[in-house]
Amino acid sequence: MAKSLFLLLFSGLFGIIIAPDFLTAADEVHPISPEFNAVLTEEIIEEPEPVYEEPVYQAPVYEEPVYQAPVYEEPVYEEPVYVAPSNSISIAGRKLDIVDVDSTAVDAGNHVNKYGEKFLYGHNSYNVFGALVNLGVGNTFSMYYGGVSYNYRISNIVIYEKDVAAGKLRLNGEGSYMYAVAHARHSGVQYDLSIMTCYGTSFGNGDASHRLVIFANAI
Repeated sequence: MAKSLFLLLFSGLFGIIIAPDFLTAADEVHPISPEFNAVLTEEIIEEPEPVYEEPVYQAPVYEEPVYQAPVYEEPVYEEPVYVAPSNSISIAGRKLDIVDVDSTAVDAGNHVNKYGEKFLYGHNSYNVFGALVNLGVGNTFSMYYGGVSYNYRISNIVIYEKDVAAGKLRLNGEGSYMYAVAHARHSGVQYDLSIMTCYGTSFGNGDASHRLVIFANAI
């Protein structure tokens, strides 16, 4: 028995002497990193319960409006600019602008064309010369041209035939009267003014089978 105990103690002491690294390695203590230690020691802070605060009523502040008296500005007088009235003719209940042209072939549009000194012409439409058929010998009309007013009385009314192929005005299928009409003449009589518009059967292209011509003299 004593021999066995001795052998056991001897073997243990011999193992320590032979393998000291094993003991020290097993007993080595590793330090804890600061980050790990901070996690372990972090304090848990609890959020406090929110405190309800009764809103304080702010009464609106009334501000008395400040009266601003209007500033009076003396009106600036501007000299009126004189605008000369346009050339026009007042006839059969219409007042129509007059436009000067250098040919009787120029379309009159919605106004009256004036060729030369004594000849006016325009379309047989409601807004232009459509009402000339209601006039007769003795009726009067007026014209403003070149800053001067003129008054006329109708002296004669003639219906001419339109020869479309020849481009001429005829009476009873004969003659050529366009030049005379454009100079306010008929059958050897000289008038102060002639006015022409379409008459008869319309061709649908702004032209018609006849021409109505009014000859008038100044009064």
